[in-house]
Amino acid sequence: MKQIQTNMKRILPLIIGFFISYGAMAQTSRDVSGVVKDSTGTSVIAATVKFIAGKDTIFTRTDIDGKFSFKGVKSSTFLITVSSLGYQALNKRFLYKDAETPLVLDPITLKAENRMLGEVVISGTPSVTIKEDTIVYRASDYPLRENALAEDLLKKLPGVEVDQNGNVTAQGKAVTRVRINGKDFFGGDVRTATQQLPADILESAQIIDDYGDQANLTGIRNGDPEKILNFTIRADKNKGYFARGTLGGGNKDRYQGSLTANTYNNTEQFSFIGNLNNTNSSVFNFGGGGGFGGGGGGARVQTAGGGGGGGMRFMGGGGGGIQGIGGSSDGLTAVGSIGLNYRKDYGKKISSYGNYSYSNRDNDVLSNQLQQNNFQNSLISTDQSSIKNLINDNHRFNWNLEYKPDSMNFIKFSPSFSYGGSTDVGNSSYIQSDNGRLSSDGTTLNNTVSKNPNFGANILFNHRLQKRGRNISLFVSANNAKTKQEDDQLTQYINYIVNGGNTAVYRNQELYDNNRNSNINANLSYNEPLSATTNLEFNYNHSTTNYKNERETFDITPAGASTFNTTLSNDFDYSFSTNRFGVNYRVNQKKYNYSFGLSAQPNVLEGSSVVMGVTTPNRNTGFNLIPSARYSYNFSRTRAINANYFGRANEPTYIQLQPTPDISNPQYPVYGNPNLGAEFSHILNFRYNNFNFASGDVLFFNLTGNFTENKIVSNIVRKMDPAIGLVQESRYLNTDGYFTTNAFYNYSKPFQEKKYVFSFNGSANYINNISFTDNVKNTGKNWIFSQGLNMQINPNKNFELNPGLRYSFNSNSNDAITNNNTKVSTYSLNFSSKVYFLKTWLIGSDFSKSFNNGYSSSLAVNPFIINTYLEKQFFKDKRATLRLQGFDLLDENTSVSRSVTGNVITDSQSNRLSRYVMLSFTMRIQKFSGKQPQQQQMGPGMFNRSGGGPGSTGGPGGNVVFN
Repeated sequence: MKQIQTNMKRILPLIIGFFISYGAMAQTSRDVSGVVKDSTGTSVIAATVKFIAGKDTIFTRTDIDGKFSFKGVKSSTFLITVSSLGYQALNKRFLYKDAETPLVLDPITLKAENRMLGEVVISGTPSVTIKEDTIVYRASDYPLRENALAEDLLKKLPGVEVDQNGNVTAQGKAVTRVRINGKDFFGGDVRTATQQLPADILESAQIIDDYGDQANLTGIRNGDPEKILNFTIRADKNKGYFARGTLGGGNKDRYQGSLTANTYNNTEQFSFIGNLNNTNSSVFNFGGGGGFGGGGGGARVQTAGGGGGGGMRFMGGGGGGIQGIGGSSDGLTAVGSIGLNYRKDYGKKISSYGNYSYSNRDNDVLSNQLQQNNFQNSLISTDQSSIKNLINDNHRFNWNLEYKPDSMNFIKFSPSFSYGGSTDVGNSSYIQSDNGRLSSDGTTLNNTVSKNPNFGANILFNHRLQKRGRNISLFVSANNAKTKQEDDQLTQYINYIVNGGNTAVYRNQELYDNNRNSNINANLSYNEPLSATTNLEFNYNHSTTNYKNERETFDITPAGASTFNTTLSNDFDYSFSTNRFGVNYRVNQKKYNYSFGLSAQPNVLEGSSVVMGVTTPNRNTGFNLIPSARYSYNFSRTRAINANYFGRANEPTYIQLQPTPDISNPQYPVYGNPNLGAEFSHILNFRYNNFNFASGDVLFFNLTGNFTENKIVSNIVRKMDPAIGLVQESRYLNTDGYFTTNAFYNYSKPFQEKKYVFSFNGSANYINNISFTDNVKNTGKNWIFSQGLNMQINPNKNFELNPGLRYSFNSNSNDAITNNNTKVSTYSLNFSSKVYFLKTWLIGSDFSKSFNNGYSSSLAVNPFIINTYLEKQFFKDKRATLRLQGFDLLDENTSVSRSVTGNVITDSQSNRLSRYVMLSFTMRIQKFSGKQPQQQQMGPGMFNRSGGGPGSTGGPGGNVVFN
C-alpha cells in the first residue's frame, strides 16, 4: 500500500502536467483577417498592421488591395494598431469568444492627416508613391548603415542624383530648396540639409514641384515650378537631440572642423551648424559673389554673349563617397561658416521659424582658356592664362511668421535680409591671332570690390468665405537691393597689325558703379466654386521693378594721373512694369483634374539716360495674351501623367540696356541698347511617372519645349581700329527663331528585394540658337545627348558596390558660320564601394575616370581620380569613428569644359584640390524619446480645396467590441 501511495505521488504531477499541456495544445486558434481603407473607401496599400496579444506582437503589411491576415491566432482578446504615412494612426481593441472559425474583422477606416504639405503628401504608400506634383520615397525601404546621412539616402532613390559637389537633381531638374516637415531649413540650402541630417531620423523624402504658397491655396498652378525636397521626420524622433562633431588634419596643411547640433521638442526645433576647412567643402550656398562688370579679354565676350547656346561641362574629380574632404569645385578654397535655425509653434494659432547664416570663402583659381570667335570669313583665336583670387563674405537672415486666428483666415509674413561683400583680384596674359596671323599679345589686370545689401518681405493673406470652396487670397512681396562696386581695370598689349606693327596700347580705367533696384509684386486671387468639383479663379497681378544705375569712369595715365571721363559716365534710370488680368477654370475629380485659362498682360519698359548733361528718354510697350492649360491624371497611387503649358515675359538686363558703352577692355567693348523690348516665352511640359508595386520598377519621363518670341541676342561686330587694332564689339537686339526642347528619362529595376538595382537614365537636348556676327543672322543647331547606367549592388549589409557608366555627346553646327561646327564627347566610368569587416571596420573607395574627345589638344585631359579611406568605429552604438582617408591619390584632379555662346567657342581648364591625406575623428551623440505630437500643422496646405481644415493625430486606445 505504501509503495502504491509513493508511486501515486510520483505519477500525479505527471498526470496533472499532461492535462495542462494538453489543454494548452487544445486551445483554439484561428486566422484573423481584415481590410484597411481610407475615408473615400479606397484601399490603403502597404499600411503597417500590428497585432498585440499579451506579450506577443506580430507585424504585417496590407497588400495591393488593402488586405491583411494573421495565421493561427490563439488569443480572442487583442489590440490592432494600423499606421500609414499621411493618415492618423489607429489603435483598436477587440474581444471575441473562443472559436476555431476564421475571424474577418469589419473594414478599418483611416482618417487623413493634413499637414503643411497636405495637398502633396501621399497616403497609404508603397515604396514610391506618385500624385500629380509629388513623388514620395519611404525612407525605411532603403536600408543604410550606421551614421548614414540624408545624402546617402538620396543616392539610393530612383530618379535622384547627387553629384560630387553635393548638388541634387531629381527627374533631370536641379533641386533648389530643402524643407523639413514642410518648413524651410536654413533658408532652403540643399547641401546644408542633405549633408548634415542623419538618415535614421527620416520618415520619407518627397520631391515636389512647388508653385508657391498661393498656388497651394487656390489649386491653380501656372508658371515654372521650383523643384524642392521635403524631408519628414519620424514620429518617434520628434523629441530629443542629436549632434555630430568632426576634427581632422592632413598633409599640405589641410584641415577640417565641423559641429552640427539639433534639438527637437515636438513643435520646437533648434539647429546649429559650424564649419571651418580648406578642403573646398561649403555648407551654405549664397548664390555666389556679385556685382556688375568684371573680367577682361575673352571673359568679357562671354559675358556679353546672348541668345543661349547650350554647352556641356565635363568634370573629373570629387569624392562622393568620402564625406567632409575633397570638394570638386574649381580652385582651392578655404571656408568658414556658421548658421542657426529655429522653429516653434505657439499653440494652435501661431508658428514661427527662421534662420541666420554667415560664410567666408577664399578661393584661388588657376585656369587656361582657348577661345575661338568665328565670323563668316575669319577666325579669331585667343589663348589665355589667368590667376584669380575671390574672397566673399555673406550674411543671410530669413524669418517666417504664420498666424491662423480662426478656421477661416491664414496670414504668413516673411521678412528677409542679406549682405554680401566681395573682393575679386585677377590677372591674365593672352596671345591673339586673326586667321593664323599674330595680332596682339598682352595682359589684363582687375581689382574689384563690391558690397550688396538686400532686404525684402512677403506677406500672404488667405480668407475662406462661408460657402464651401469660396476663397480669396492676396500675396504681396517687396524687395530692395543695392550694389556698390569699385572696379580697377588695366589692359596693356602690343598690337602687331596696325601702324606698322608693334604698337603699344595702354588702357587703365577706374569705374565706380552704384546700382539700386526695387521691386513690388502683388497678386490677388479669388476662387468661386461652380459645383463640388469645378471652380473659377479670377486673378490680377501687378509687378514693377525700378532700376537706378550710376557709373563714374576715370582714365588713369601710366604716371598715375586721374581724369574724369564724361562720355563713359552715365546716370541711367529705367523701370519694367506689367499688369496681368486672368481667369482660370478648374475641374477636380478623384482620378484627374485639369484647368485652362487666359491672361492679358500689357508691359512697359521705360527709362532715361543722362550723359554729359543730356537726358535721353526711351519707352517701349508690349502686350501679350497668355493662355495656360494643365492636365493631371492619376491612374493609381503609383502612376500619373501631367501636362502643363504657360507663358511669361522676360525683361532685358542692365548690361543689355545701358546706353553708355563699357570699354574698360578696349578690344572687347560692350554697347547696350535702351530700345530693347521684353522677351516672351511659351513653355510646354509633359511628365509621366510610374512605379510598379509588384516588381518595384520605376520609370520617370519628362519632355519640355520652350519657344521664345522677341529673343534678346548678341551681335558681335568685328572692326579694325587704327589706334588699338582689332576690336570685337558686343551689341544687342531682339529677334525671333529661338527655341529649345529637352527630354529626360530614368528607369530603375530592382532584383532580389533591392539587393541589386539597375538604373538607366538619359537626356536629349536641342537648342535652336540665334545670334548675329557682323550684322548677319546665324542659326546654331546644338544637340546634347547623355546616357548613363548605374548599379547598386548590396548582397548583404556588409557589402556595397556602386559602378556606373555615362556617355555624353555635344555637337554644334551653324548655317552662316561654317568654321564654327564642333563635336565633343566624354565617357565617364565611376565606381564606389563600402566593405564592412570585423564588425567595426570599414574600407571605402571612390574611383572616377574620364575620356574626353574633341577638345583643344593643349587643354584636353582625361583625369583618373582615386579616393579611398579606412575607418574604425568605436563603442557599441558605433557613435565614434576614426578615419584615414586619401584624396586624388594619382594627383590628376582637374576640370575641363566647353561652352558655346553665339559665335564663341571656349575650352577651359582649371585647377582643383589635388592629392592629400587626412586623419579625422568624428563623434555622434543622439537621444530620442518622441511620440506623435498632438498638434495642428500650420501653413497654406491646411486650407485644402475641398474646404477642410487640418486634422488631429489619433491617440492610443480606440473602440472595444464585444461579440
